[in-house]
Amino acid sequence: MKKTIFLIAAAAAMSAVSCTVENVESSVVPEGEPYSIGVSFRSTKTTLDTDGYKVAWDEDDALSVLAEYDDGSVQHYKFEKGDGDTFSCQKVLAPERIAALNVFYPYDENNYALDGDYGRAGLTFGMGQVQSLADDASHIDGPLYGYAEVSEGADPQINIKHASTLMDVKVVNSADSDITVTEVRLSTSENGYLQGWAQINPQTGELKPSGYTEVALTVDKVTVGAGQTSHFYITSIPFELSANSTFKVTVTANGKKYDFTKTVESSDKGIFAAGKVNHVTAEFEEVEEADPDLKVELSTSYIAPTADAGEFTVEVTSTGDWSVIQEQSTTGWLEVEPESGSGNTTVTVSLSALDSDSDMRTASLTFRAGLSEAVFTVQHGYAQKIGDHIWSKANVAEPGMFAESPDEPGLLYQYASRTGWPNNYPDNEPWDGPAPDGYPTGARSTPATWAVENDPCPAGWRVPTSDEMTALVGTDSQTNFVWMEPAASGFEIPGVICGPDKATASAAKKSNMAGCVFVPCSGNRAWKTGVYQNANHVTMQTSTIAPYGNSGGNTCRFLVKIMGSDTNFALPSSPESKWGYGELNAAYSVRCIADIE
Repeated sequence: MKKTIFLIAAAAAMSAVSCTVENVESSVVPEGEPYSIGVSFRSTKTTLDTDGYKVAWDEDDALSVLAEYDDGSVQHYKFEKGDGDTFSCQKVLAPERIAALNVFYPYDENNYALDGDYGRAGLTFGMGQVQSLADDASHIDGPLYGYAEVSEGADPQINIKHASTLMDVKVVNSADSDITVTEVRLSTSENGYLQGWAQINPQTGELKPSGYTEVALTVDKVTVGAGQTSHFYITSIPFELSANSTFKVTVTANGKKYDFTKTVESSDKGIFAAGKVNHVTAEFEEVEEADPDLKVELSTSYIAPTADAGEFTVEVTSTGDWSVIQEQSTTGWLEVEPESGSGNTTVTVSLSALDSDSDMRTASLTFRAGLSEAVFTVQHGYAQKIGDHIWSKANVAEPGMFAESPDEPGLLYQYASRTGWPNNYPDNEPWDGPAPDGYPTGARSTPATWAVENDPCPAGWRVPTSDEMTALVGTDSQTNFVWMEPAASGFEIPGVICGPDKATASAAKKSNMAGCVFVPCSGNRAWKTGVYQNANHVTMQTSTIAPYGNSGGNTCRFLVKIMGSDTNFALPSSPESKWGYGELNAAYSVRCIADIE
């Protein structure tokens, strides 16, 4: 979302946009009435000036709306952007009893309660900021909030406000050669809290921040030519400095760090307020050229640990000085030691314990030496122990990596293959095309075993056998899964929740998975043509060959197909059903298993 200050009015509406409804006990309430919030201020671009900055909505934006009812209860609703400038929800309980509305952006499923006088906004500042182009303000992501009391017979007017201040860092290259910027960092030692969490009192706009004294902007190798100027934009928690104090801007250019300080004059006190823009100039008169021979490499680029907490080592190989750029979203749960070094070094990555079995974290660490970089990605909380097995919480996306969320179907894989094919979900028309370029078709009469080097699961994980898959989904006579639509599960697409038993699975929701896993609809690709089909099917591969072939001589293997209900399914324990096996060149989703050590 690009930034803007605007006015919102709430009224009953008929938009057909779906939404998630959660109360403070995290139960999902499927009943309710349509309700919408209309944006009365329109903007088509990011506007930056000395007084503040504005936003324009993106099509996939969503708001957290915490409705306070006349009996003191609070309901949390996800309002999704509808037609024009409206945000809509289909399942608002008793809108006539709403006494006040608290609106927060960005949406977060954990924004489910108001804590005392301060709203539990769940708002983070300066998290994951990345600027890809020179003078690109479209990435600016400062949280917004609003509050309105609802009077009977009147539409409440919600004045949406910023909960962040914006730093406009102007990099002036007065040197004789080009410079490549890879990071901009703001820091202060006085009245810190530039980055972190903040609670908001919606009625007064008062912020109660906590966090850290630095905030960073990762820059995607933006070149500032000799004699040119570029702007870089950082949002932070509003802060206040005393007269004659200083704050520091650190610009990493050509692999080296350059510090620029600004002294705050008496007239500047308090200018770092919410919604304000502050301008800082970093002028380079001399700059070292980047060393083209400086390189950095890692022993591994990805982990998806099964442990709830622990330490992992990464071997850094470098021809010189290197440092780690850590996403601010990792603060509090991921630590790196050391954060910099020279030459070859063993780095320890420490992960803290998860808050619940619904907690999932994805983050990246960028190791840089000069302009050379290597990225280390962590997916933490993607493992769930069910019975005697550990299952992944998401399907495989790119080979060797899980989809970021259980809501994503991932890619489709053929038996004994590490090549992932595109998943067209939910667009399954036309069924007769197109097939991906290079998709192998036809019968395979002599299948290979699913060798380790061809397994698409991340390191430490593998494709399950049919017996292991049966332990997850159950048998014909005793299933361990329940089909759920989004309104009931809280997930974005239909699918099944699998658990130790069906009763447990039936009670699980996205906000409280109760030891279960969600498997989304994914469809499959046909073995003869490679076209996408069966978008309403949940599919899961196994690594076990079926003991028979079809009439065409095509050897088959066991798999899982669940087709839109708790009763329309084919499981690997039912080989007598022709829906219980699949041709080797048909492609299905992969859900991984890990061995318990």
